[in-house]
Amino acid sequence: MNARADTESSRAVGDMEPSMDYAALRRDPEYAELNRALLDLVPVGSGPAVLDLGCGDGAVSEQLLLRDPAMSLVGVDPEPALLDAAQARLGDRARFVGGDASSVSRLFPPDTFDTVVLANCIHLVPDLDEALTAIGQVLAGGGRLVFNSAFYSGAETAADLPLYAELVGTARRVARTRGLPLVRSAVGRPSGLRRSAGDYRAALDAGGFTGVVTTERAFTLGPRFLAALCSTPMFAAAALPGIDRHTAAELLTETMEQQYERAPFTITRRCVYFSAIRP
Repeated sequence: MNARADTESSRAVGDMEPSMDYAALRRDPEYAELNRALLDLVPVGSGPAVLDLGCGDGAVSEQLLLRDPAMSLVGVDPEPALLDAAQARLGDRARFVGGDASSVSRLFPPDTFDTVVLANCIHLVPDLDEALTAIGQVLAGGGRLVFNSAFYSGAETAADLPLYAELVGTARRVARTRGLPLVRSAVGRPSGLRRSAGDYRAALDAGGFTGVVTTERAFTLGPRFLAALCSTPMFAAAALPGIDRHTAAELLTETMEQQYERAPFTITRRCVYFSAIRP
C-alpha cells in the first residue's frame, strides 16, 4: 500500500454508486487496462470466429471488434440484462447468447471458434475442469484460448493485505453495531478466488491444451478501483456474508471512503494472463 494525497481521487471515491453487478468495476479505467493487456494475446487476423465468454455488457467485445472489424464475434453471458446492454452497444456487429462457460458445448457445434476469450472472469467459473472441456470442444483444432484474472491466490501483495483486512474488519464491526444479520460463512472464499496461477496451468495441461504461455503483471490501482470492487457481488458477499448484497456493497463503499480519507493510498495487484492452444 502506498500512501499519497489525492483530492481528486478522494472525490472520485465519494462519487461511486454501489452496483449490483460488475458494471462499476468494468467502467474503472485502471481495471480496463488489465483487459487491454489481455487483448494483446489475440493477434489480429488470428481467426475469423471469436467467442467472448463472460462478455458482460460487451465492453471487451467492442475492443475486439475495433482491433479486427473483420472477425465474426459471439458473446456469451448468463445475465440477460448485460446481454441486452451488449446488443445495444454493438447492434448487428456481434451476436449474443445466454449461457456460461460450462454450457458452450451445448450452445455451439464442435470446432466453431478460432479464439475463445475470457476477460477477467474465469475466477467466477465454479467448475474449471468442466468449463475447459466445454471450451475445448467448441474451439477448432489449432484454436487459441486466452484468459486473465486479477482475482486469484497471489494477486494481492503482502504489503496490501492489512488494507483489505482493515476494510473488511471495520465493515463487519459497523454491521454488528447496526444490527445487520452478519453470519459466519461456512464456505469461505469462493473456489475461483482460491485458485493459484499454478492451478490454472495444471487444469490447462489436464484438459489437453498445449503451447501454454503465462505471464503476470503488477498494476498500481487507486481508490476508485477498490470502491468499485466493493460494489461487486463477489466481494460484498464474501466480506459480509448473510447481509443483502446491496446493503453490503453500500457499507463497504462507505467504509472504504472513510478509510481513504484517514490515509490516502494506492494498492498494487497482480494479474495473471494465459494463452493456450487446442491441438
